[in-house]
Amino acid sequence: MVYKIAIFVVRVFLNIRFKMKIIGLENIPEGATILAMNHTSNFDAPMVGVYTPRKMYIMGKEELFRKKFFAWLITELGCFPIKRGQADIKSLKHTLKLLKEGNIFSIFIEGTRSKTGEMQEAKKGIGFIVAKSKAPVVPTYVFGTKNGWFKPAGMIFGKPMTFEDGLNPEEIANKIAEEIKKLKPEQ
Repeated sequence: MVYKIAIFVVRVFLNIRFKMKIIGLENIPEGATILAMNHTSNFDAPMVGVYTPRKMYIMGKEELFRKKFFAWLITELGCFPIKRGQADIKSLKHTLKLLKEGNIFSIFIEGTRSKTGEMQEAKKGIGFIVAKSKAPVVPTYVFGTKNGWFKPAGMIFGKPMTFEDGLNPEEIANKIAEEIKKLKPEQ
């Protein structure tokens, strides 16, 4: 119930705040799916999460979970903690479990927000998750979330990608990053 109310409230707010544009929603397959996204603003995760066809799960930096009420709320919305800057085995196992259960898992492949708006180097964690889960990856470009009120913002979901065995996590991460960059809308 909390999830449905929060989704409704956030969607209403986003539709007031931005001129929302969602492109390629039909590219999100049924079953286990990884949404690999760029990251420029705190609006990115909620924006993508309220428009996905089913509940989206996403890692959030552990610092977000320090306040009890906020930790409870974002957990209800599908967020779970990760320790940044190290291999967080517990979070990785949880991610693989979510995918095995057929859920949508979303990840910011840069690991943190871009200050310039340009994509940073992809972290190889996305490659590890893809290699272990074998789940299809939907490259997702989020745009306009740093714009002012009533300006265009939204997301573009690309065609699902799959990867053959034998690629290392860094190669997978780089291929995904290239596909995300191709989705950037013309300005």
